[in-house]
Amino acid sequence: MPEHYDYELDTFGLACPLPIIKTKDEMKKIPEGSILKVISSDGGVIEDMKGFCRMKGHEFLSYEINLPEYIVYIKKK
Repeated sequence: MPEHYDYELDTFGLACPLPIIKTKDEMKKIPEGSILKVISSDGGVIEDMKGFCRMKGHEFLSYEINLPEYIVYIKKK
């Protein structure tokens, strides 16, 4: 887990594909090099975010599972 993050996006309670859609929208708003923390209740969010990062060129940094939360950290490229 990164020691810091710049922005946080709470998608808890949203089912796929909404966490990805919300993340895509948020990434458009934040500066390059920023770290986004995404909180979700969807267990598929980890693999979904890895795929999203591959497609969009962002860096998937890490994830943590603190049930019922799944948290991912992404760096905007």
